[in-house]
Amino acid sequence: MRIFLILLTLILALLGCSSNEIDNAESPSNPTEKTNEEKAEANPDYHNMFIEDIKENSIVIAPHATDPEASYPVYEIFFNQNTKIEGNKQKFDELSINDDLKVWTKKIDDDKKIAVKIYVYK
Repeated sequence: MRIFLILLTLILALLGCSSNEIDNAESPSNPTEKTNEEKAEANPDYHNMFIEDIKENSIVIAPHATDPEASYPVYEIFFNQNTKIEGNKQKFDELSINDDLKVWTKKIDDDKKIAVKIYVYK
């Protein structure tokens, strides 16, 4: 009877642990979890946008119009020498009006954002 109780206790203890808890006990760092930096990299601040205007130190971007009667916001995004340009274009001089892009930004003032990365896909 005593052995039966010990076995029952062990079985219940093992059943109480989910497979996740057992895996985490064996491996303290879970490689499938994304860091905040990886999550930010995966989520641009502006996506499915196009360049409406190019200025000396900024670009004006807007979303593609899907409803001809609606009005859409435009955003002026500043850039500097640290802004990375990737995808189909590699340099600021190569950007042109109507390029489709994604933009990751960093806020520098209440109403001013600077591009950290611009990814041009068309």
